[in-house]
Amino acid sequence: MDTAAPLCGRSCKTLDGSNTMYEAFEALLRRKNQRFVCTDTGWPEPGPDRHVALLRHEVDPALDDQSLAELRKQLGDLPELIEFYRRYGSARLYCDTIGHASAFFIASPESWPELREGFEGWLEGLDEEEKEELLPNWIADYVVVGEVPNSGNYFLLPLEGPDRGKVFEFEHDGFEFIESAANFAAFVESISTVDAALLNEILGHTRYSDGKSSVQWLCKEYQYDEPAA
Repeated sequence: MDTAAPLCGRSCKTLDGSNTMYEAFEALLRRKNQRFVCTDTGWPEPGPDRHVALLRHEVDPALDDQSLAELRKQLGDLPELIEFYRRYGSARLYCDTIGHASAFFIASPESWPELREGFEGWLEGLDEEEKEELLPNWIADYVVVGEVPNSGNYFLLPLEGPDRGKVFEFEHDGFEFIESAANFAAFVESISTVDAALLNEILGHTRYSDGKSSVQWLCKEYQYDEPAA
């Protein structure tokens, strides 16, 4: 059996068994030899060939105490988000070990302004009437915590109003703000739990490579080996 690249980056941590927050995320990181069984993008139906895309997850070290204190000061009381960055600095999930594809990126707080700039590029050219019609009420105060790489879709977290602390996906195709989760922990759990809905979401925006052709491969099945006891 082929061996995947290491699942974690420089800081893959596990939780105290008494704390279940981010359990699904940590279970994802622990799995061995993760892979997507992929079909090609043939039209109107996929061709008969299959490609096994080996996967890794890239996780950076946690924020230091000073950075966490600054984040608390910036955001106020958002314990789920603070707890994530107490353990991790950033996370790039379902990375292709051959190509450059990845399915989700949770950015470090220092990268939030750059992501916000990318998101706000989609707002340029809107007149006042369009802004009133298309933009949510909380758009005056939010952070951009992540993105779907190479898609133009971003994950936004409002900092005011009744939607404070929720995570919304900005879907540029249709210019929609879709509620992804009620809080940051639920958002991370949703992108760490590989079910039919998540696979369908990933195949809608992420293309994997076989390293020897120009075929763009779409994930259809998720497999992994159980970690040793």
